[in-house]
Amino acid sequence: MANSLIPPQNLESPILATVSSLIIPGLGQALQKKYQRGIFILTFGIILASLIYWSTATLKLGLISLGTIQVSWLWIPFGLYWLWNVLDANAIGMKKTPGILAGIIFAFIIIYVIAWNVTEVKLYRLVERFNDARMVSVKLLNPDIFTISINGEDSICDWGCLYTYLEDKISGHQPAGVVRISDNVFDIFGRIKPQPAPGWRVSLGLAAEGSRVDTFVAGTLVETIAMGLMATLLSTLFAIPISFLAAQNIMSRVPGGAIVYYIVRTLLNIVRAIDTIVWGLIVIVWVGLGNFAGVIALTIHSIAALAKLFSEEIEHIDNGPVEAISATGANQIQTISHAVIPQIIPAFLSYSLLRWDINMRSATVIGFVAGGGIGFFVVETTRQGAYEQYATALWAIAIVIILVDYISARWRENIVADQPKESVDKVQKPIIRTLKVAFYVLLGLIIAVYCWNVTEISIRSMLSPGKNFSRLLMDFIHIDLTANVRMVVLQQMIVTVFQAMLATTIGAIIALPFSFLAAKNLTGTRKYSIWIYYAARAILNILRSIEALLYVVIFIFWVGIGPFAGMLALAVTSFALIGKLFSESIENIDPGPIEAINATGASRVQMIVFAILPQITPPFISYLIYQWDINVRMATIIGFAGGGGIGLTLTTYFGMLQYHKAGTVVAVIVVVVAIMDFASAKLRHMLI
Repeated sequence: MANSLIPPQNLESPILATVSSLIIPGLGQALQKKYQRGIFILTFGIILASLIYWSTATLKLGLISLGTIQVSWLWIPFGLYWLWNVLDANAIGMKKTPGILAGIIFAFIIIYVIAWNVTEVKLYRLVERFNDARMVSVKLLNPDIFTISINGEDSICDWGCLYTYLEDKISGHQPAGVVRISDNVFDIFGRIKPQPAPGWRVSLGLAAEGSRVDTFVAGTLVETIAMGLMATLLSTLFAIPISFLAAQNIMSRVPGGAIVYYIVRTLLNIVRAIDTIVWGLIVIVWVGLGNFAGVIALTIHSIAALAKLFSEEIEHIDNGPVEAISATGANQIQTISHAVIPQIIPAFLSYSLLRWDINMRSATVIGFVAGGGIGFFVVETTRQGAYEQYATALWAIAIVIILVDYISARWRENIVADQPKESVDKVQKPIIRTLKVAFYVLLGLIIAVYCWNVTEISIRSMLSPGKNFSRLLMDFIHIDLTANVRMVVLQQMIVTVFQAMLATTIGAIIALPFSFLAAKNLTGTRKYSIWIYYAARAILNILRSIEALLYVVIFIFWVGIGPFAGMLALAVTSFALIGKLFSESIENIDPGPIEAINATGASRVQMIVFAILPQITPPFISYLIYQWDINVRMATIIGFAGGGGIGLTLTTYFGMLQYHKAGTVVAVIVVVVAIMDFASAKLRHMLI
């Protein structure tokens, strides 16, 4: 009787919502004013259906026979996703709490099955070619650092050989041969060689004109360090003025400034979306192969990245000083110099140091395409199968990057803290402080001049571009949008996105348990477990210091050239970075719940489940989305080393001088990276 008194219109809402979502996914949610949820369900449904259709038509994936018709079994989980969408709309209409887990599971089944196949994952290769991988691993663990000469014949002296040699020396026995530093080490770090006397030495009377003097010739690693330093210095100088044009609070005070702001911001986003390696391909057509091309490529990308960071810092300044200075009648330049610049100097210095860290990592691989630095050395040694020489470069890179990372982090901490020691300032006299500043300035100038010479910067080369450069620019404007090119580029871009997704997933699965071992508050506070903490942190730091491109070289020897090798390389870097971020999140948790759970006599596993996991889940999700965004960018270039995906397509088009097709690839990369950047930011905002 009571049910008959319920107005019929209350029953119409869930029924209408259910029927609407049955016809169009997400429509029932939208009719109940859950617009964002409805749009998300519809968009995801369209993407899933498109992927199933594409994988069926292109890869013949999951085909099953139903009489005379062949269809993909992936339509089954898609149908379940559609059914979940109907039930979700009904639950909202009935004022029940809707769940999203079922929808996520059905969608993930479709996505990961397709990703697994397009990435050409063949796990049997890991076992089938394990002996090849073991052989390479042995070579990587025994780098070409020492050479032993026996009866006039030179060979690599590995750690076992070195141990025997030292044992013979210590015991007084005659060693089997003579051990010396390998020539490979000098190729990497540099050597002293007779060179024509430089002009400045002749001018000072230190050498005769036309004579040869002993000179330090930089090795490939020194060239790489110089490229990173010069790119950071030049990009900082250019990014500072550009950042003011990209700051909305500054340009809004200038007539017509809004137009300039949007133009500059758009250009920065486009330039930033194109990886340094891609810029390297473009630049070598401009100035040719060499260290200079690497510097330009690094500088272009760094200008866009730094200008964006700088402009955002300008937009977040305190407006009080700006208004106070403006009230005195000061012009725009005076306002910026007296009210804006004093506020942004610490942040600008901090971001510049951070960029130096990033540029040093990028400089290690820019030689893959630009032909300079240690990246070029890696390409040449791996082509020759000289993995011992490659191992030396790899360990040298890891050590240098770890040092740069440490120095950059410490300097950034000091800048951000901005708390000079008063006792030191009071003891030091002004003349001493002046001399210290003068010394640092002079040292900086000497380093800058040396790096300028090592990287062979030539303004003349910039003003005299290669004969194909104008053709490249025109072809990039008139990109090839024919059906065949569109199909190839879009297909390889899909492979690239799935590579990034699988790599993020695998890296995160391994990093999750490992991060607990690398968290100081869990393993670093007890006498018997602190070694676990240091070992875990060391593994993460070493793996994180090496770029994915360098890992691809190893994996193509193990599983072969293709997207599987690229995915594994990305998975290694993802594991290292996610593991570091996860462990830091664990270290920053509130200890209160842990103490409360421990007080009840709970075990360590129970303490982790009930006190730690609830606190770290939100940042973990955020970091996963962030890493996927990074991996999509990285996946666009791993093809340059044989990792498959869009990078291989791009380098193929460049190699064939088909710049109009290469322009299509670059345009698609820019669009996809921009979409991923926007989508990842929205997802992090929604989920966290």
